[in-house]
Amino acid sequence: MMTFHPHRHDPDAIVSRPSLRSLDRTRRQQAVREHHHAQPTKPAAHVQPTAAAHAQPATGRGFWGALTHAERKAFARDAETVGLPIGHVLWREGDAAGHVLVIRSGWVKICVRRKGWERIIAVRGPGDLIGERAAMQVRRRSATVVALDTVHALRVSTGAFAAVLAEHPRILRVIEEQMYDRLTEQTATSAYANDSPWPVVAPAVPHPRAADDAVAPSPKASAPVTAPVADIRAGQNCTILFTDIVRFSGTHRTDDDRLVVRRVMYDLLRGALEDSDVPWEPCHREDRGDGALVIVPAEIPTRRLVDPMLALLTAGLRRHNRAAGEATRFQLRVALHVGPVVPDDQGVSGLAIIQTARLLNAPILKEWLDRTQADVGFIASAFVYEFVIAHAPGLVNPASYQRVTCKVKDAELTGWMHLSSATIPPAA
Repeated sequence: MMTFHPHRHDPDAIVSRPSLRSLDRTRRQQAVREHHHAQPTKPAAHVQPTAAAHAQPATGRGFWGALTHAERKAFARDAETVGLPIGHVLWREGDAAGHVLVIRSGWVKICVRRKGWERIIAVRGPGDLIGERAAMQVRRRSATVVALDTVHALRVSTGAFAAVLAEHPRILRVIEEQMYDRLTEQTATSAYANDSPWPVVAPAVPHPRAADDAVAPSPKASAPVTAPVADIRAGQNCTILFTDIVRFSGTHRTDDDRLVVRRVMYDLLRGALEDSDVPWEPCHREDRGDGALVIVPAEIPTRRLVDPMLALLTAGLRRHNRAAGEATRFQLRVALHVGPVVPDDQGVSGLAIIQTARLLNAPILKEWLDRTQADVGFIASAFVYEFVIAHAPGLVNPASYQRVTCKVKDAELTGWMHLSSATIPPAA
């Protein structure tokens, strides 16, 4: 059972704690045994607050260390201190998300159960923020979190957390970078993540073939345009951009017209990216005949591919279409997602690429692009909308996006659709 105490402390105070590597092996094994075999059905005992319970996370690491003093103060303003005993289940996979936690001291494991087996996917410690994705986006916990030793944390309700984000939008950028880091953790090369004393089992990296869901290259397309696949490291959480030229194979075009259309698409795409501080050369690129797959390195923020890239791409295509003849005018579908990418000698693959291809082929996007004759039909994944578009300043207007659900092959996906110079369809 959680114990809550009024917040009374300096948000910049630094915890002085012994190294957890000094914990003996027996204690570690006991914590794991207790969790696997005890599985308590009644609340755990209260933990009496100590002096350490009112200290703050160390400011030099994790989410907390990335915040300014003002941001920490705002976050801690509505926080409650929580004391949790070893083996306590903070929440279970599938639970409703009602709060987030910043760990002040102690460690927790994050695990999922698949086919009757528990798989530890991460270990978090002092300074780390946990539970934010479910609180902000999916509303349900995607994993179970268990205390590996005595844990003290700051607990903030989802409502108060949203208010802090509205008051301090820079925190969203910190969260976005944290998510990049978490999904690109190379746990396979080290049994201990984030200086934790607890061994972590590296999660399996999906390696499906993306070709089945991507747009097939035209037989008359020029040679693939690619960047060295070595630029993308296995499992990196990269921004994935997919484009498709609408009715590229239409009978109103000749092969020469298609060459012109492809050249214009690449020129516009490269120009819009580079003018948005997304350099072309470091990106991995694969030509799809009537479109392109672009994998943007993990260190480049996703927001640049929304604002101003989308506006620049749309403006450039609109200028081209006004001056072009019927055979070389074209509409463009664009899909944007973020996720792990797996390279090999032939290119890149991964579930995230498959999902992006499916968003690109969403029937509702095709239908509304045809109905409105907009220049660009853009669809972003729920992740990109929640963590980038909904909070981006300047050219991006989140209200111009329409939430849509679609079924492509055997997958049901949620995306956010934006049609340039067109009326957004009413909500279903």
